[in-house]
Amino acid sequence: MEKAVDWEKCNEEILQRISCYLNFGEKSIDIHQVKKVSDCGVSQSKAVELLFAGYLDLDLFLQKEYLPYMLKELYIKDYIADAYYKDISFDNAVCGEWELKKDCYAPYEIFVRDDFVYDSLKVLPQLGYFNEEFQFPAVYQNGALWMSVTPNEINTMKLPVESAKGKVLTFGLGLGYFAYMCSLKEEVESVTVVEKDKSVIKLFNEIILPQFSQKDKVKIVLSDAYDYLNGVRDGEFDYAFVDIYHDAGDGREIYRKFKKIQSRFSLTEFDYWIEKTIKYYL
Repeated sequence: MEKAVDWEKCNEEILQRISCYLNFGEKSIDIHQVKKVSDCGVSQSKAVELLFAGYLDLDLFLQKEYLPYMLKELYIKDYIADAYYKDISFDNAVCGEWELKKDCYAPYEIFVRDDFVYDSLKVLPQLGYFNEEFQFPAVYQNGALWMSVTPNEINTMKLPVESAKGKVLTFGLGLGYFAYMCSLKEEVESVTVVEKDKSVIKLFNEIILPQFSQKDKVKIVLSDAYDYLNGVRDGEFDYAFVDIYHDAGDGREIYRKFKKIQSRFSLTEFDYWIEKTIKYYL
């Protein structure tokens, strides 16, 4: 009789190994390794999968059950066609502890590309890579990456942008990706962005906002997110989007706090960045 699979244990193992890889070895796979493996008679995408499985030290069962549903080759043409990439550009700029600059993914560097996918059995982190260097705009705080417009940013904001309508409220400015994409929609009347850091607002107002084709729709408010939301009337905004955390780790407590405040709103629709991933860890 076959032994039942302990999917909870499998999920935990996969998440731990991927977290370790992304934190300490995300550039382990390079073009030379991929060529060496693909020369043995497999496709480049299969070569990346085999190399990744080796670095994660996965047995055949975990490799078969997880990797084909997590890891995906991405194509630069699909992202440079994004409206933000086409319309917004800037040179390096510094204001206080914040810096705007271009960053990049190396060929075959593996990164998170979307929110979690999971069912009653398996959790599937969504990972991706390009086969050539991919540049993207980023914001750094004291030398540490805070926010960037990467495939993950674009993919995880597709549904919130599609849902935005009427008077939109969003928490967290960053590079203004969500605000820009919303401002392009006819269904969106205005976009109010709540940001607590003056330097971030200064960089945005001086460098990025002037490039918005619908900049008159956008209003930036200097305020703490919780203080501002506590002063908002139910129905004052049609849609609210929360994005003031770096990842699911620091997002869990923020999510809990916002959900409590949200409970008094019945006329405003709320969405949260990477909500599926956050809820998995709650």
